[in-house]
Amino acid sequence: MPNSSSTSQQANTGSETASTSYVNYVEMSAEQEYFLYELETTDSGSMGLVLRAIYDTGDVQQFARALQQRISHYDKNIQKVCSFHYQSFVDAMQELMQLKEQCQDIKDETVSIDGEIQRISQRLCQKKQEIVRYRKLMKNAKTAMDQITVCLPVLENYAKLQEQMGNKKYYQALKTLEELEHTHLALVEKYRFTQVLAKSMTPVRLEIKEKAYSEFKDFLENIKKVAGRIGKHASKDTAEQHSFGVTDAERARKIQEEARKNASNVEIEVSADGSIVKKNVSPKRYPQAQIEDDEQVSAQDLIDFTPVHRCCQIFNVLGAKEEFEQYYRQQRREQCDLVIEPSHKMNNFKHYVEYLDEIVGFFVVEDQILMTQSNLSTTADKDKLWDNALLKIRHHLDARFGGCPDVEMMLRMKKVILLFILTMKSYGYAVSPLYELLQNFRDQYNEILVKEYCAQFERDLDKDNYTPITVNTEEEFRAVIRQFPFYKRSMEQEAFPRKFPFSRFIISAYTQAKQYLVGCLKFMDNLQLNTSVIDDTVRRCANVLLGRWAGILKTFVHKRLSMIQLVQITINLGYLEKSCESLGAFITSKTSGEEAIGTTSHQVVLSEKVFRDVRSEVEQQIDECMQSKVDEIIELANYDWELPAASGQASDFITDLIKFLLTTFQSFTNLPSGLAKHVCTQTCKHISQSLSDLLLSPDTKCISTGALDQFSLDVMQCEMFTTRCPVTGVDPQTLSMTFADLRQLLDLVMSSDWTTFNAEYGKDHAKYLRVKASTAIVVLEKMIEYERKSTGFFGIARGDRKRLLDTIVRQLKLLEIQ
Repeated sequence: MPNSSSTSQQANTGSETASTSYVNYVEMSAEQEYFLYELETTDSGSMGLVLRAIYDTGDVQQFARALQQRISHYDKNIQKVCSFHYQSFVDAMQELMQLKEQCQDIKDETVSIDGEIQRISQRLCQKKQEIVRYRKLMKNAKTAMDQITVCLPVLENYAKLQEQMGNKKYYQALKTLEELEHTHLALVEKYRFTQVLAKSMTPVRLEIKEKAYSEFKDFLENIKKVAGRIGKHASKDTAEQHSFGVTDAERARKIQEEARKNASNVEIEVSADGSIVKKNVSPKRYPQAQIEDDEQVSAQDLIDFTPVHRCCQIFNVLGAKEEFEQYYRQQRREQCDLVIEPSHKMNNFKHYVEYLDEIVGFFVVEDQILMTQSNLSTTADKDKLWDNALLKIRHHLDARFGGCPDVEMMLRMKKVILLFILTMKSYGYAVSPLYELLQNFRDQYNEILVKEYCAQFERDLDKDNYTPITVNTEEEFRAVIRQFPFYKRSMEQEAFPRKFPFSRFIISAYTQAKQYLVGCLKFMDNLQLNTSVIDDTVRRCANVLLGRWAGILKTFVHKRLSMIQLVQITINLGYLEKSCESLGAFITSKTSGEEAIGTTSHQVVLSEKVFRDVRSEVEQQIDECMQSKVDEIIELANYDWELPAASGQASDFITDLIKFLLTTFQSFTNLPSGLAKHVCTQTCKHISQSLSDLLLSPDTKCISTGALDQFSLDVMQCEMFTTRCPVTGVDPQTLSMTFADLRQLLDLVMSSDWTTFNAEYGKDHAKYLRVKASTAIVVLEKMIEYERKSTGFFGIARGDRKRLLDTIVRQLKLLEIQ
């Protein structure tokens, strides 16, 4: 390859050069050779030293010749190298020519790129101009913001000034005005709006200067602060005067303490002559007594009324008496609105008390000012202020207190409002609307109370065991009698254990009813209602409770209850109805006293009718439960309708059915007689109908004579049960008639008395009056089907019987058509 050959040639040439570089000529000394070597190998910095050494030797000419010879030698070597590399140079030039074309392409591409760069640069220049413009805008905006920042304190302080003037904080407003004029307006006086502001400052200053209400404003603020304390003391005095919230025992204890305190202040001594001398001893001061003395303060002790007197004198001198009076009345109206408007959510008992105490304190102060400065306020102004406040008080109490869900909270608030009424009444304010408000709250209180006792009623229903109460000792017996008014002749002579007809649920319900009535009476206490109104109201509340209980019972009985539960609920209903009379007497004793029991001509009667619908629902549920149980037992019947002969005893399911009926009807002892007879009759009718459906079922295709005998034996067992039914008052003949239809049908088909049936069909005195032709056809066809399946039915000897049965069927069908 050319490249490899040139490379080898270069290597050889290099070796030759290297070999000739150090050839020692005869005419050159070793020192000259060394100098040449130093010149060839040393750096330019050391070359001066080498030349100096050459000159120092003195043989410069000889060294020059040696140097020339060395140069010639190198020239030859260079020529050899150039000759050797000439072809490579030619090749390189050819490659350069080719590179020229590529350079032209690169140049063209560079020109294109340059044009693109120029276009992009133009856009960049445009963007640059925009940036410059926006920077100018930003600079201007920053300048504007800086100026606005300087102006903002002026505007903020001016707004602050207006707000302070609106809030009547004149001292602060004056400070703000000074700051505006001396600090902020001087910085922005070049703007027009500051000139407008500067012109408005003079009227503001004049207004502030003209007002001399700062001291009076402090007085109003002081009133606002201590109004709650004043109201608290006034309410406390009223409570003590009326013994409000104090029981008889507490009142007696206070009297004893007062007597003991008075007795401790007297000492008895015997004088020298033997006479008894009483000496008054100054009572000891106890911290608690000091606290009580501190609490017994009046409005004059808590408030200094001097600013009011001083302001009146000042405005009298200024000749602005009417202006000050109008200002006073306006301020008091505004302050009244602030006091009446609750400042927090009234969801706490303490909040209600504080709210009413502040109102009491406000009007106590108003009454005191009226007595000391009659020119500021008149009785008419005070009454007008109270009337307006009363409307708002009633509205706020109705809106906030009306949403209270707690009975105890409502009772406590009723006492607080009642104390508020008595306190305001003692200062001569009209309080009739507040009594009406409490009477309206009474309905809501009763509704909450009803809901609570209805919830308890439901819980008692759920946890009741639905079994009669059994007592084993005399104490248990007396405990039940005390809790529920029950009387049964000769029950006290019965041996233990004794059994009450009702369950524990009745005692709980009766106790809850009395507690509910007592709760209703608690709220009506001290509402200025006469006895008859209270009595009628409580009775109406009792009727509402009984009605709600009836609705709960009506819903409860629709649950899946057992027969025992339904029977016990029915018994309980009876005693719940009977307890209404005792509840009426209880109400009378609480409202009119024990001596008024029996005088009920004017009273609202407690309604017992509310439980009638419930009783009907329970009776229906008992019927359905009995029928459902009967159906479950009859479904266990597994008749062999092709039985050749009867077994001679009742079927197992009939035996189970009769046992169930005996057990169930025996539990009807305490049921109302009419209900027990009704359930018994309806159950027997249902059994008869179910057995008839079993006999006439289309699923049964054929019936043998033996199967009919067995079926008749089962029906006979049911008929025998009707003759010895344990339900008191049931006529056995009437009860046995429930199976008459089925018995006549069985007698007809078993005796084959078709001639009599055809002859008497449709007549009133017919032997088989209750049998329909269609029913007889169904049974007869099933018997024919069985005989058809039997061996030899169509034999020669039985042809006559087949024709006879076909004739009977045709006759029955004709009777059915008639």
